[in-house]
Amino acid sequence: MKNKFAEIRNMQLDTDYLTGLLNRRGLNEVWNSLPSTFELHCVYLDIDNFKLVNDVYGHSKGDELLIFVAGMLKRIFENQLVVRMGGDEFCILCNGEIPVGAIEAKFPKLQEELAEEDFEGSIDNVLSFSIGVLHNQKVAAGLNTILLKCDDAMYYMKKHGKNGVVNYDSISNMLEERKAIKSRAKYALENDEISIHLNPIMFLQTSEVHSAEVVLEWKFPSLGILSEDRFMPVFEQYGLIRQMNAITFEKVCEWKESWKGTEFESLYIYVKLSASFILQKSGLDFIRDCLDRYQINPAEIAIGIEESQFLESRAKMMDTVEKLKKMGVFLAINNFGSASSIKVLQDSAARILVLDKKLVKEAEDNETGQLILRNVISLGRDLHCTIIGQGIDNSSRIAMLANYGAQVGVGRFYGAPLREIDFRYKYKCMLLSGRNMKPVYFGFENNLADNDKEYVGRFIGKEPEYVPGVIDEQNALYFKGGKIKENVVVLPKDVMYSDSYSICFWLNTDREQPWTSLIYVTYLDGFMSLVPINGEAGFTWRIKDDREPNLWHDLNCRHAVPGQWSYVCATYDALSGIARLYFNGLPVQSLEHVPCLKVVKEVIIGGDDYQVSYEGKIAGLEFHHYAMTPDNIQRKYNEYKEVPSYKGPKGRK
Repeated sequence: MKNKFAEIRNMQLDTDYLTGLLNRRGLNEVWNSLPSTFELHCVYLDIDNFKLVNDVYGHSKGDELLIFVAGMLKRIFENQLVVRMGGDEFCILCNGEIPVGAIEAKFPKLQEELAEEDFEGSIDNVLSFSIGVLHNQKVAAGLNTILLKCDDAMYYMKKHGKNGVVNYDSISNMLEERKAIKSRAKYALENDEISIHLNPIMFLQTSEVHSAEVVLEWKFPSLGILSEDRFMPVFEQYGLIRQMNAITFEKVCEWKESWKGTEFESLYIYVKLSASFILQKSGLDFIRDCLDRYQINPAEIAIGIEESQFLESRAKMMDTVEKLKKMGVFLAINNFGSASSIKVLQDSAARILVLDKKLVKEAEDNETGQLILRNVISLGRDLHCTIIGQGIDNSSRIAMLANYGAQVGVGRFYGAPLREIDFRYKYKCMLLSGRNMKPVYFGFENNLADNDKEYVGRFIGKEPEYVPGVIDEQNALYFKGGKIKENVVVLPKDVMYSDSYSICFWLNTDREQPWTSLIYVTYLDGFMSLVPINGEAGFTWRIKDDREPNLWHDLNCRHAVPGQWSYVCATYDALSGIARLYFNGLPVQSLEHVPCLKVVKEVIIGGDDYQVSYEGKIAGLEFHHYAMTPDNIQRKYNEYKEVPSYKGPKGRK
C-alpha cells in the first residue's frame, strides 16, 4: 500500500483548490487504481462547530482553519491518503498493514493539537473533531459503501456529544435497525402500527395519579416492541416526526373530548412534541385547530419540548413558546438538567420540568450527584414549577426525589404504559384530583384519627381533653398548655402532601399568649405558623423561608379573642405564590410572592419549637389540598352558623 501511495504522488489527480488535498473526484481516481485485494482503514472526520467560526470571524478565518487542519492531517497521517470531502469534512485512507492500535493512538493527538492551536479569541474552546472509523476493509467492498458507513459513524458521534471517535462496527446493529425503521416508517404511520399509550405520573407522597404522559410503542414485525426512544430519533432525522406528532396530539384531544363528564375530565396530559413540528406555522395552526375542534381546555395539556431543542433555534423557539402560552397551553421542558438548563429556564417561562434520568441515576451513585439533583429541584420549586422525576424503578428513588422536593414522578415502578381504555380502568379510583377535593378532617371524636382513619396523630406530654366544639355535634381538642413543645399533638406529615393547601379550623383561646402557635409546620427549608395572638394583639400567619434570613412573609388580621370561638382559614396557591387569610368567613389579607416551602418535616398542633404551648380549644380542623375559593370558605362558615347548637360569633366580624 505504501508503494502504491508513492505511485499516486506521480499521478495527475484532481485536488482541492484551498488545501491542496485530493478532492472527491481525485479520491475516485485513486480508488479505481487500487487492486481489489488491498486492505485499508478508513477515517472520516468533521470539524465540530465549524459554522461558528464562519459566523463569528468570517469565511477567511474559516479557510485559514481548513488549511491548518489539512496540514495537521497530512503530518499526523504521514504517507497516508488525506482527502478533503467538501466543507469541513475530511477522509483519510490508511494502509491496512498499520496496526489498528496505531491508528487509534492518533485520534487523541488530533484533538489535542486542534485545541492547542492559537486560532482566534476563545473559539479554540469549542473546536474539536467528530470521527467515524472503519478498520480492515478490502477495496472490493466498494468506496461508496465504506464511506457511507464511516459517515454514519461520524454523524452518530456528532449527534451524541461530538469531540470523540465511533467505530462503525460498534454501532452497526443499531444503525441497521434505524435503516429498517426508516424503510417501514411511512407504512407504519399509514396503517396505525404505532400505539399511543398512557403512563401514570404519580404523586410521590401518596402514589395517586397526578396526571398522565403519552408514550408511543411500535410493534415492529422483525424487531419486536420498540420504545419511542428507539424510533423517534429516526423519525426526527428523516422528517417523519411532524406527521407522528400531529397524529399523537389529535389522539390526545380525542381522548380529552371522550372524557368529558367522567372522573378523567380534568386529568392533565403531558405530550412530547418536536421543535421541528411546533416551530412551523402549520404545526401551531394544527394545535390550535385541534383544541378548538374538540373544545379542549388548553390548560389541561402540557406540551413537552426537549431542553436541547431550545438551544438549537433559540430566538424562534422563544417566539413559538410565547404563542403557545397565549393559546393557554402549558410548557414542559423535557430532560431538564444540562449545563444550559438555567438559560433555557430563564427564557422559556416553563411550568413543568421533567428531570433528566441521568440526574436521578447519578444522585444514587455519588454525593455530588445528590447535591446537583437537590439544587436543580430547589431551583425549579422556587420558580413555582411542577417537578417530574423520571426513571422511577424502585421505592428508594421515590423517597429520594420526594425528600428533595419533587412533587410527582413516572417510571416502571408504577407500571407499564397502557392503552387508554385500560388506563382508565386501572386508575379510575386512584385520581389525585378526586382526592384533592376531599379534605383530611379531624373531628376529635375521642381520638386523634381523621374521619377516614387514614391519619392518626400522637401526643407529646399530657393527653389533651375532648370537649364540646363550636356545635354540639362536633368535639374540640382542649390543650392545657405547657413548656416549649410540651403537651402538643404531632400529626402525620402527609396530611399536607400537596404544595397548594387550605387549612381551616375553629379556635377558642383561654388567654393571650403572644406568638404561641396553634398550628406549626416545619419544612426542609423553613416553617409556617398560625399564631392566634401576636405581640401586637393581632392574629398572624407567618411563612418563613430559611434561605431569606431577614424576610418574613406575614398575613395579619384581628386577634382571636380569649373565650370566644373564631373561624380561621389560610390558603396557599403554589402556582401563583399567593397566600390568603380568612377570619370568620371573610377574606382579610392576601400576599403575593410567598415562597413555596418544600418537603414537610413535621406538623404540630398546640405549640412550636420556640414558645410555650397553647392553652385553649381547636375544632373542625381540615386540611384541603388546593387553595379554596372565598365562596367555598364563606359557605363552610355559614353552614356552621345554620346549626341550632352553634356557639360562634353571630355577626360577620
